[in-house]
Amino acid sequence: MRALAPVLVLGLSACVGGIGGGGPAVPDGPVVPILLDTGGIEAVGTGRRIDFGRHQPGVIQTMSRLQGGPPEALTCTDPQITAVTWDNTLTLVFRDAAFTGWGAIDPSLSFDGRFSYGDVCIGPA
Repeated sequence: MRALAPVLVLGLSACVGGIGGGGPAVPDGPVVPILLDTGGIEAVGTGRRIDFGRHQPGVIQTMSRLQGGPPEALTCTDPQITAVTWDNTLTLVFRDAAFTGWGAIDPSLSFDGRFSYGDVCIGPA
């Protein structure tokens, strides 16, 4: 019975917080602040970066964690370019599956007030 005690404690502790709320709260909006620059993206206060040239799946996975949710895919007219957006406020652009550009509605996300840098996704007319 003593061998089961740690298992029971771990099992019960996994349930705490789920009572009445169905689990932990899902963040609304960015979890970690970011700073967009000419080299890519800095996760402010973490010492970590997502630099241009990184492979698309890893960039999207990391940014989804930082932004608190998954992005929406955008349609670009250039078949070599794909893009995703988080709430139409932050857009990441990829050329041949490599991170090559960003765009933001809020210029305060940029190191110098830019709205975009690198490749852009031009949508269908």
